Amino acid sequence: LPSRRANRSRLPCRAGHESSRATLEIRIARRADVDDIMRVRREAILAKAASHYDPVTLNDWAGAANADRTAKRISDPDYRVLVAEAGGEIIGFAVAAISKHELQALYAKPNPIGNIGTALLAAIEDLAFQAISFLVCDASLNAESFYKTHGYTEECCKDQVSSSGDMISRVVQMRKHRPNAGPA
Repeated sequence: LPSRRANRSRLPCRAGHESSRATLEIRIARRADVDDIMRVRREAILAKAASHYDPVTLNDWAGAANADRTAKRISDPDYRVLVAEAGGEIIGFAVAAISKHELQALYAKPNPIGNIGTALLAAIEDLAFQAISFLVCDASLNAESFYKTHGYTEECCKDQVSSSGDMISRVVQMRKHRPNAGPA
């Protein structure tokens, strides 16, 4: 596992995206990033999932974030939490739980740079696959093709219960093995 000192360092961004406004940088999240992470999550859900989920489900999902839990994950050595930043603004983030072999979150708000999700996914996989041989995720319906494009395979469709416990939405459980790791 990386040391605490490594968690404060900047990560190489394989994306190399630049625009006239800003350069994309992917780095380890800090506790001070939590409010921005919550904002990005909400904006991404409302903007990108509207074509696949009804407004009530979208609002429940967008409001279900827990800032305290996110802050704890940033400090927990079992989690890898990255943010994508451009022009001093956080525009995306990713969370992986190593002991669960789970990609728990990957969100990018609408932005002029593009391919933020792809860059974040590559960076979080690089970190996770140093410790584990596969990742699973529950992909929203609007993200299913994104994950398939990046090597994830569908395992099953399932219903996910909302934070309030009274709504159900459909997700696709997916899996990706570390290159050259084989099934585990």
